[in-house]
Amino acid sequence: MTNKSFADLPDMVFCHILEYLDLYDTGRFDNALLDFNARCRYLDALKIRQAKVLPSKDWDATHRHGILNWMIIRNICIISWNKYYIGDKEIKALASRYPQLKSLSIYYDKRFSKISMEGIKAMATGLRQLQSLTISNYHNMTDAGIKTIAAGCPKLQSLYIIWCRKITDAGIKAIAAGCPQLQSLNIGGCSKITDAGIKALVIGCPQLQSLDISCCDITDAGIKALVTGCPQLQSLDIAACCDITDEGIKAIATGMPRLQSLKTNLCHGITSEGIKAIATGMPQLQSLDMGGCRSITDELLKAIATGCPQLRYLYVRATTLPTKEERL
Repeated sequence: MTNKSFADLPDMVFCHILEYLDLYDTGRFDNALLDFNARCRYLDALKIRQAKVLPSKDWDATHRHGILNWMIIRNICIISWNKYYIGDKEIKALASRYPQLKSLSIYYDKRFSKISMEGIKAMATGLRQLQSLTISNYHNMTDAGIKTIAAGCPKLQSLYIIWCRKITDAGIKAIAAGCPQLQSLNIGGCSKITDAGIKALVIGCPQLQSLDISCCDITDAGIKALVTGCPQLQSLDIAACCDITDEGIKAIATGMPRLQSLKTNLCHGITSEGIKAIATGMPQLQSLDMGGCRSITDELLKAIATGCPQLRYLYVRATTLPTKEERL
């Protein structure tokens, strides 16, 4: 590698390396490329379009080094922010400097992070090209914040707002109205969302392929609306939706022929009738999670094995199988 730099590597290899760099690494990487010619070759190699940049406590120092700027100029479009401090200042910096950003992921930790409505507004107005946004564990996210994001980021195709417990149906209705291209939505743990939000969602987001509504206040009525409005769903998580019964499961089994992944763990309203419906009506199923289901028997497992020939993953841990004496 004499007189060679990473820029001389094939783009595919170079892209693979970048996926594993955090900001501290990029700072050291920058120091290794102080030679002007090496920098030029490096810039030429940055024709890739996606790489993960994992901000850390070394954000400011590395940002001054310039390598992150080079990457953004070259349309690096994914930034994941995990467990390190992020506040309104950082959000505003991202929004003003990198308006072409396509994907942003923030794991909100109240020990290190402090984002207000001001930061949410900056994100929505400055990052209008976002196609994917994840904000998890941000308990102060409200309907007002969701409405701002929905209005400012109309190109969103993937939205994860996990365990944001202040969000209600009003926020979901805003998403339905403002994000018509949405294909993947995770609102797991948003316990104030009800059937009304789901009914609005299926009207406004007909392209949905993946939906996580675990721990939401959803009933069979919401499931039936989902089946009618989004029959093309491929992945559905209804874990811990305790008001969903066999009626809702039967609707899924008969109305979602493309479904490949289903999670029903801790749905205690589902009995053997619902499980039979899965076994007989979902031949495309590849992944099934029934953890905590109280109605599983050996016969039902055999029926699933027979009726779901594409199944690759089956989870039944914490399921209480009846004893031999109970079956007699």
